[in-house]
Amino acid sequence: MKNQSGLTLLEVTIALAIILVVISGMLIGNRSSSEYSSLRSAAILLQADMRYAQRRAITEGRRVGIAFDPAYNRYTIITERPFSTIRTVYLSDGIHLHETSHARLIFLPRGTASSAFRLTLRSGTYWQRITATLSGGQVRIHDIIKEEHDGT
Repeated sequence: MKNQSGLTLLEVTIALAIILVVISGMLIGNRSSSEYSSLRSAAILLQADMRYAQRRAITEGRRVGIAFDPAYNRYTIITERPFSTIRTVYLSDGIHLHETSHARLIFLPRGTASSAFRLTLRSGTYWQRITATLSGGQVRIHDIIKEEHDGT
């Protein structure tokens, strides 16, 4: 009796099917992961711009803020008295300014915010909330939330 080495057609087919399932899962996961990482990057950039506005308010001794424009999916860093635009930032594709508590976040010369502020960014099924506290002007990025669909 001969010992035959090698794989049967059935074994090869099963191995390929398993590989295809794993690859398709990775592709679906990468799309979701891409939304997540894009949202996180946008939130970190916005947080950095908020802190920049706050530091500039302190160093220049005047009000510096960020004006949010959801219609054009952008925000603008501004100074007041005299009014000037420092920089306008358009959010990347797939990231949307979903909700803001105010149209502007203004930092006072002492570094505090003129009012408590809340903003929500959205990318696909992911949500990211960013807040600024009134008293200390602290800017905080909250955990990303994934919206779950119940199939209804």
